[in-house]
Amino acid sequence: MNSSVDSNIRVTGTMFDYFHICRRKMWLFSKQMNMENISGNADVIKGKLLHETRFQRETRREISYDNSAFDFVKVKDQIVVHEIKKSKVFEEAHIWQLKFYIYQLREQGVPCRMGVMHYPTAMRKVDVDFTEADAEYIEQSQHEIRNILSKAYPPKKLERKRCTKCAYFDFCYV
Repeated sequence: MNSSVDSNIRVTGTMFDYFHICRRKMWLFSKQMNMENISGNADVIKGKLLHETRFQRETRREISYDNSAFDFVKVKDQIVVHEIKKSKVFEEAHIWQLKFYIYQLREQGVPCRMGVMHYPTAMRKVDVDFTEADAEYIEQSQHEIRNILSKAYPPKKLERKRCTKCAYFDFCYV
């Protein structure tokens, strides 16, 4: 078994999101087992449709930056990152994903200190401010993520009711 942490592992925004939802899912995703793209899961399909049909007027959509992709950005006196999510069930994880994107931009000298999380189906948005404490937490979390991803085997499965709606369900329960 590999017990060393590979500091060259590039953490993505999706990994950071999954770190807060399910570390097993994060590990599987990091091994290119991207079930979100091939799953027939209705929740996954709804989420993809939401991304494709909402905020069509935004000109800066699906922005790829470093090893992440933002749903859209607005440029004023600073960059404001916007993320779209189907449901607020994992709102804390979504907010951390957004803060991770802000952190990435700031690390490259891009003026960004806030973002907006959109939940169109709930007609709700959440303004997200970035603090220095957030930067410290992200740095610590990245080390923990790299530690998990350096392992030869995924973390143990979680026993939660919401797992039945996960695109990775078969990897854990079948």
